[in-house]
Amino acid sequence: MKFWLYTALRFLLFGVGFFITVFFTNNVFYALAVGLITGFALTYLFTPKLRKEASEDLIRALDSRKRNKVAVDDADAEDAYTRGRFADAEDLQDNAQGEHNGVEDPK
Repeated sequence: MKFWLYTALRFLLFGVGFFITVFFTNNVFYALAVGLITGFALTYLFTPKLRKEASEDLIRALDSRKRNKVAVDDADAEDAYTRGRFADAEDLQDNAQGEHNGVEDPK
């Protein structure tokens, strides 16, 4: 909800800056830049709490990769089943001894 309020406020401030600049200068590109800067700067400076709440809402909405409890339980069961059954590459490297093709290992 806060995300949409924050977005509407930014669009409103963009529109105000854009149309006032177009009215006085009749230059669309300059008005576009003024509108973007106005919308960004005013919402950034005067609505930090709303911006923070909007970003939290957006994060919650986009966090579609949350797994349900069944998927978490399945993953835990798979991890428990495979733990210790396969060799870790790091463990093999740490336990490696001495020479390889006549070259001494600096360890």
